[in-house]
Amino acid sequence: ALTTSDTTSDRAASRLETYGVWAAVGADLVWLAVAAALAWGLGGLLTVPGEVPVLMISAVVLAAAGLKAGLTALSSHALSRAAEARIAAMRTSIVSGEAKAAEPSGFGGAGALAALAGEKAEALRPYLLRYRPARVRTTVVPLVILGLTFWYSWAVGVVLLVAGPLIPVFMALVGWSARAASERQMAEVGSLSDLLVDRLAALSDLRMIGAGDALVDGFAVASDGLRDRTMAVLKIAFLSSTVLELFAALGVAMVAIWVGFTLLGELSWGSWGRELTPFAGIYLLLMAPEFFQPLRDLATAWHDRAAAEAVLAEVDAWREDDRPVRSFEGADQTFWTSRPTIRTVGLQHRGIDWPDLTIAPGNSVAITGPSGVGKTTLLRILAGLETPVEGRVCLDDVVLDDTSGPAWRAAA
Repeated sequence: ALTTSDTTSDRAASRLETYGVWAAVGADLVWLAVAAALAWGLGGLLTVPGEVPVLMISAVVLAAAGLKAGLTALSSHALSRAAEARIAAMRTSIVSGEAKAAEPSGFGGAGALAALAGEKAEALRPYLLRYRPARVRTTVVPLVILGLTFWYSWAVGVVLLVAGPLIPVFMALVGWSARAASERQMAEVGSLSDLLVDRLAALSDLRMIGAGDALVDGFAVASDGLRDRTMAVLKIAFLSSTVLELFAALGVAMVAIWVGFTLLGELSWGSWGRELTPFAGIYLLLMAPEFFQPLRDLATAWHDRAAAEAVLAEVDAWREDDRPVRSFEGADQTFWTSRPTIRTVGLQHRGIDWPDLTIAPGNSVAITGPSGVGKTTLLRILAGLETPVEGRVCLDDVVLDDTSGPAWRAAA
């Protein structure tokens, strides 16, 4: 749903996204080297303090930390550019599609379309920046850490293996409610935007009949509804985050307890019959939080995914609205060498009759009247975007129809 007709730019955005995602994965894997260097140094200080090459370990840690920071910055930059390109492509698709459409959209009014191309499109940015990298990191980093953990201790590996899957399972359960709440919130945003556009269009009439108080009350009710929808999404987000943090904290605590009691000699099982060294114990303690970090990030981005899917569903609904297209692409812009005289003869459309009129080049004509009398429809007919049921529009001696319409719009 995020692809654009410009295949070249879409491929460029996909490449940037791939670079960003794998740079984020590389930054996480570099941390394992940092943790190994720290565990080596701290373990050596506990066992053979005088033989620890502190300067070398410090240099390794600093170099690896710098590499991690560089990869993180590269990931953020690439993902940001890819997200901007995809969102811009989607907005361009909506705007150009509406500009070429010959009929109003059945998706919604001008306010709903503006909200879709504006604030709703921004809901895709967190999804592109956070959810996709977190999903790939979750499939790679925890498996690497789990393999290293089982190498040193099957007991710690079992703890992580049991605690880790609980987070995705709970995310899936919460995700159903989060998606429904996000869809209701996005629908409320579009409805409120449509309400604003309609009220602004009829503002002068509403003021004349003294409906200002009712107008304000209507906006208050609509805004309260949107606030309730937003708070419902936030409640689900806070609840799920709290439970997921509890699972992660319990997993890290169990690893710390096992490592501590094993190093103290109180436990003698869980390390494949070998003695647990201070290096291995510290390394396991440093890796345990990093095992849960990608899962935490995925849980946080899960709500971004729910909001993005609600937006993409609306974009799909807009694209499925099959409407005739009137384009001036490829039209002969020199069809008229000078501005023609516009004449209407017997125009009738959708139950509205317009008087015949003639507009000479250079004339200024104001079309006035209350809402619903056909001002916008008349302008669309004059632009060749709609065909009247009866009557015709003439440009000098040329009848405005599907053949002359593209050239007329191109020359306008």
